[in-house]
Amino acid sequence: MGSSGGAGKDTVANYIKDNLFNGRAVKHALGEPIHELAEQFAGDKVQRHHLQDLGESIRSIFGHEAWINLLDEKYGSIDTPLIIPDIRKLLEYSHYCIEKGFKPLYVYTDPEVAKKRLKDRDGGYNEEDLGKNSERQMDFLQEYGREQFPKRFVTQLNAPYPFSEIYVIDNSGSLQDTYRQLNEWWELIHE
Repeated sequence: MGSSGGAGKDTVANYIKDNLFNGRAVKHALGEPIHELAEQFAGDKVQRHHLQDLGESIRSIFGHEAWINLLDEKYGSIDTPLIIPDIRKLLEYSHYCIEKGFKPLYVYTDPEVAKKRLKDRDGGYNEEDLGKNSERQMDFLQEYGREQFPKRFVTQLNAPYPFSEIYVIDNSGSLQDTYRQLNEWWELIHE
C-alpha cells in the first residue's frame, strides 16, 4: 500500500522480490490489467484519470471484487510468494491481509516528494486525480501514530487490529534509507 501515486510502491515491491525473496516471488499489481486495457485504447497517452475511471467502471459493472477475483483466478493456486504493490482499498486490504494472511506494508512518502516523482516519471499530474477515492481510501492510516522499534527505522502502526499489523516505511528520503527499512521489516516479520 502507498500513501499516494509516486509513493514508490513498485520500487519497494521490486526490491522485496529481487533482494529479499532473491527473485523467488511474483509481483503482480491489481491494476496491471487496467494498464494493459487502457494502453490498447490510448497507447502511450494513458493518464492517471483514465486508469482510475476504467478501474472504477469495471468495479461498478462487475462488482467491487472484480480486480480481486481476476488476480485470485490467475495466482490463487501458486506456491510462489505473491507481492501486490497496489492495494488501495479497504476491501483489498481485508481480502489479502486479513483473509489470506499477506504481510501488509505501507509506503509513506511526503506528499511534495511524491508529486515531484510523478512529475519526473509521468511528466506531471493532476491534483484532482490525486484526490480521488482510489488514491485516498487508505489515507486514514496516516492518522494513527507509529511505534518505533529500538535501533530501527521501520515503524509499525499504533492502531487497533487489524491495522496494528501494518508496518510503515518512509520512502521520502534516499533509496538506501528505504532499502535499510525494508531489510529491517524483513527481519521483524521473520522473527
